[in-house]
Amino acid sequence: MTTANKTLLEYTRKLKEHNEQAYTFFKKYRLGDSEADFHGDVKPFADAVREDLEIWVPEILRLLEKKKPAYLHPQQIDQLTENFEMLSVTCFQKDTKKKRFREQYQSIDYTLSMAEELADEDSK
Repeated sequence: MTTANKTLLEYTRKLKEHNEQAYTFFKKYRLGDSEADFHGDVKPFADAVREDLEIWVPEILRLLEKKKPAYLHPQQIDQLTENFEMLSVTCFQKDTKKKRFREQYQSIDYTLSMAEELADEDSK
């Protein structure tokens, strides 16, 4: 397994964990009675997601260019990045729409799963 593949798999899995954390935060702060602290909760989480995306995006785009899969395209990566940056903040907000949040969460999960599968195949 190349270093690039190792990095890609590692960050894909980290992003999947962040997505699950976002869903947990959504349930706690949107559906619960708690209020998130901006500097203690929101900013550190959003920054961690953004930093991991900055490492992951060039790696997955490189792999997409190399493999040219029929089921995963650069536009989906752009959409994932945009959705994830939004999700990493809205998961803490009381006024977040449940349906919209769930759709973004599922879209991110699907794209990350496809990326993980592609990276796994490439590492063999």
